[in-house]
Formats: sequence, structure tokens, C-alpha cells
Amino acid sequence: MTQNMQASGCPFHQKDGGQTSLASTNNSDWWPNALNLDILSQHDKKTNPMDPDFDYAAAFKSLDLEAVKQDLRELINSSQE
Repeated sequence: MTQNMQASGCPFHQKDGGQTSLASTNNSDWWPNALNLDILSQHDKKTNPMDPDFDYAAAFKSLDLEAVKQDLRELINSSQE
């Protein structure tokens, strides 16, 4: 604590009008005992469900987009009850 903060009792209203420098807070400040989930963010070939030779762009180009749109229209407008 600075001398001014001790004298005024408030870190925001200092007698000399100076500014305080407060560090920003992050999630670990609010939840110090949170579970570390970094292990789930591994991007490895073993976690990829596609074959190594799968070409997503070519597969997308092979779609009949009008048929896909029509299927979606039918799905949205049909009753599911």
C-alpha cells in the first residue's frame, strides 16, 4: 500500500490527486482453484476424425447446394410432433 492510500483509506481517492495503477484481473484471480483444462486443447492427428487424405474443400464442392437448401426448408417447415 502506498502512503497516500494508508492515509486516505481508499485507493481511488488520494489526497495528492495522483492516479493509482491497478493490475488487470484474469480468471485465475476470481477462480484460483479452477480445473486446468489445457490438456483438452491438444491438436494431434489422432484426434482428427477425418482420414489423412480427406479433402474438405473438394467434398464441399461436390455437394448439390440447392438440394441441401431444399432439405433444410422441408425440415424447418415439417411438424416434428
